[in-house]
Parts: sequence; structure tokens; C-alpha cells
Amino acid sequence: MEPWLIAVLYGVGLTLIVAEAFLPGLVMGIIGVGCLGTSIFFGFREHWAIGAGQIALAVVVGPAALITGLKRMTLKSSLEGGTTFAADYAAWSGKEGEAATDLRPAGTVVMEGKKVDVVTSGELVVRGSKVKVVKVEGNRVVVKAIV
Repeated sequence: MEPWLIAVLYGVGLTLIVAEAFLPGLVMGIIGVGCLGTSIFFGFREHWAIGAGQIALAVVVGPAALITGLKRMTLKSSLEGGTTFAADYAAWSGKEGEAATDLRPAGTVVMEGKKVDVVTSGELVVRGSKVKVVKVEGNRVVVKAIV
């Protein structure tokens, strides 16, 4: 095999392995390892120094790509911005609004010009009825019809 073709195959293999770190899906990584292995095989057949150099470079680039990919896949330990998700919903406690959809028992209510997904305690509330928030549990907003 021509030396330039070995180099191209090796470059494609390394590129696919590094791309796998940023776009996980396993297919590019498998094809990249196949290209790398084929290139190293033909590199050793051409001259032992070419194959040894390819292995040395792959030993450095492969783990670096793996570590980079694993760092990108881990979850962050905290949310940025300092506010919690549930704190936004706690502000609706005791507020009144109008049912934008039928609540059977879930639906949408408009309060202070904003649409909020809500549930009832089990009763049906027809669209257009006035409702009041009776309980907020995390992101679950419970309302009841105002008679």
C-alpha cells in the first residue's frame, strides 16, 4: 500500500475517533478504530518505524479523546443562575386565574398573563372558569374552581 494512502487512512481514523468524543453514537468510533487498525497494519508492513510511530500517536490521541468525551457527557453538579426550578412555581401559591382549557384534571390556566400547567384535585373545571391555586408541590400546581 502507498505511504500516502496509509497516512490518509490513519488521519481519517484519528479524526473519526476524536469526532466520536464530541458526537457520541459509536458508529464513527468503530469505523475510526477500523481505519486506524488497518493503517497501523499496513504501516508495519511498509516499515516497522511507521507502525511504531502510528501506535505511539494513537496511544496519546485515543485516551485524550476518550477523556474529553467523558467530561462532556457528565452532568453538572449544580444549576447555574442560583434560582431553583421549584422556587418559580412557589410564587403561584394563592394566586387566582382563569382556565384556558378544560381541566380534566390537568390543563392550562392563565395567571397574571402567563400560561401555567396545572392540575385539580380530581374535579372537572370547564374552560373560562375562575380558579385559585391551593397547593404547590415542586412543579405541580394544584387549583380549585372558585364558586
